[in-house]
Amino acid sequence: MLKVIADQKAIHRYAGQFNKKFISFVDEGIKVKLGHQGASFPAKILWSKKLGIWKFSKTVKDVRYWNAFGIGKPGASSVLSIASEINFPWSQIDRKTGGAFAEDHWGNVFVIHRGKIGGGKKGVGKSLFAQNYRGVWSLMEDGDCVSEVAVIGNLKSDRFAPQAAQFVKKIEIMKLSAAESAQTEMDFSEISFREDLIGSETPLPEDEIMSACDHDLVVSELASELQRHKLKIGNDAESELFVVDTSENGISHIFEIVTDAKEKSIMAAVGRLLLQTSAAALNPSPVLVLPEDKMSHYEAELRKTNIPVIGFHWQEEKAVFSGLAKIRLA
Repeated sequence: MLKVIADQKAIHRYAGQFNKKFISFVDEGIKVKLGHQGASFPAKILWSKKLGIWKFSKTVKDVRYWNAFGIGKPGASSVLSIASEINFPWSQIDRKTGGAFAEDHWGNVFVIHRGKIGGGKKGVGKSLFAQNYRGVWSLMEDGDCVSEVAVIGNLKSDRFAPQAAQFVKKIEIMKLSAAESAQTEMDFSEISFREDLIGSETPLPEDEIMSACDHDLVVSELASELQRHKLKIGNDAESELFVVDTSENGISHIFEIVTDAKEKSIMAAVGRLLLQTSAAALNPSPVLVLPEDKMSHYEAELRKTNIPVIGFHWQEEKAVFSGLAKIRLA
């Protein structure tokens, strides 16, 4: 179980590391007005084209470390609404503050969120987050109680900034969806890939959290790669990524992505693929995605399942896939 970090000096140190993780991704600073009409103030936000987000940070001494985020590049002098905040208490434990730092038994430090989100819209709040957020969930020793929290990312990872950016995008999608009426039917012409449908809804074991922080990035990158091949893709509550055969109006391929490469995780993914493909129309093809350097270890066992396997490796903060061309996707 993770344990919240309450020491003031440690929080100060990690808050500094949090901001430094975004520096290499920043393209420019843009002067804007932050807030909303009638209650805004001048600010200089940091825009990252690669991450697709902007960021504004401010230290409020003895109170908190404030970090505001938004989606898309703003124009100069724009009045910006904040998509989400990842704030940290100045010291100790403050459950009214959305963010915090937490540590596992091996000394890895994670940025977590308690689900306290706002936006001034009806239905947007902690209950919306708890009921809808999919990503990395964990139990955390939270002072004198245990809290269920969302893990934004691994602070010491080179991929922390993309992990945080994905969290920001998921929150924005969630808040926008809350204002829309739920659809009761959807045909294949309306299917799309939604980042807010990637990830788990239940707490993970402590030893799986670090690799899980990369999972959603791999799924999103694979989705982008398939789209570059002009394929129609989608996902839903059951399948994190699939390819649609538009001529047959059905799913042609279903993907399962495993980032920790533990035998139990691989077997669970294989089981899900077999169940999903057997239950679906058109008998879609299952595809398993594993870390490239672990594929040979399980090659003999996986060959027996007749499930095609593709690998991935990291090139800086980006997942690169091998073997995708060998799978007949279209």
